[in-house]
Amino acid sequence: MKTSIDEINNKWSLKHKNGLAKRYILLRHALLKTIREFFYKNGYIEVETPNLVATCAPDTYIDPLKVYVDDKGPFYLHTSPEMGMKKLLKFGFKRIFQICKVFRVEDIDTTHSIEFTMLEWYREGTYKELMDETMELLEFISTRPDFNGKRFFKNQIKIYDLEKLFIEKIGFNPFTLTRSGFIKEAKKIISIDKEDTWNDLFFKIFIQVIEPGIKEDIPYFVVDWPSTISSMAKQKGKNKVERFEMYINGLEIANGYTELMNSKSLKGRFKKENIKRKSLGKDVFLFDNEFLKAIDTIKEDYAGASIGIDRLLMAITGKDRIDDVLPFRLKV
Repeated sequence: MKTSIDEINNKWSLKHKNGLAKRYILLRHALLKTIREFFYKNGYIEVETPNLVATCAPDTYIDPLKVYVDDKGPFYLHTSPEMGMKKLLKFGFKRIFQICKVFRVEDIDTTHSIEFTMLEWYREGTYKELMDETMELLEFISTRPDFNGKRFFKNQIKIYDLEKLFIEKIGFNPFTLTRSGFIKEAKKIISIDKEDTWNDLFFKIFIQVIEPGIKEDIPYFVVDWPSTISSMAKQKGKNKVERFEMYINGLEIANGYTELMNSKSLKGRFKKENIKRKSLGKDVFLFDNEFLKAIDTIKEDYAGASIGIDRLLMAITGKDRIDDVLPFRLKV
């Protein structure tokens, strides 16, 4: 019996897909190995914290997956190991890192996945030292022989001040405006819904105008974000926090900040986040008192960052879709 052209093409296509999947499994192995090598070399210890937790840090824009054990719950699959790792700092560790799976309720698209792999680390110092270290990590990875794509070097780093970006790109400064004043200016640029909060307006302009207006073929940082969108970052002045996001090819790869280490201030911010979540019909979260007690034992400055491993693998291999680097993933 002769083999049809369609059968030949299907077999070739399957072999090709399997070959690509195997290649990216090996590249992921090399990436994880290289990341661990970097952190071991820089005096970090690797830690593990629970994936299944009783409560979450409230964030208006991040929703966890719920888990029930028989008739008990809900419990949650963590959206970040942040609170678990900060609890460990009370034992006097200066530098810790973790690579783990995290889970978020996400719309499935080319750059988001419900389950993904996260690198998270904490170190003594502020977000300035953390930005330097993030770029050192990127350079360390990109110059290894396993990754023969574009090289990234620390001295290429570009840093954009977010407030200055808004003034330059849209002609006014939202950091100094109330919601009503922001609406008055923003309606000249974007469509507005009557329910939009200050944060909604901010993100609409940032995503639709600011991000597309940055044309860089090298990694860059955007620094000093509004305090209303970063509940666990240290305050900087009246309206900002010491926070950065790092982008490669227009895609957010990392974010980090100087940590707010004051339980009273954190409680106040968590309350505000829960009020926002309740107004949107979302779950609210109990405070993690063990976390809050641990925070008050830490007297020096710490900074923490996270990197999406899947997106980083996309960036260093020049891929545009997360499916290209994940051979299997659940699409809900």
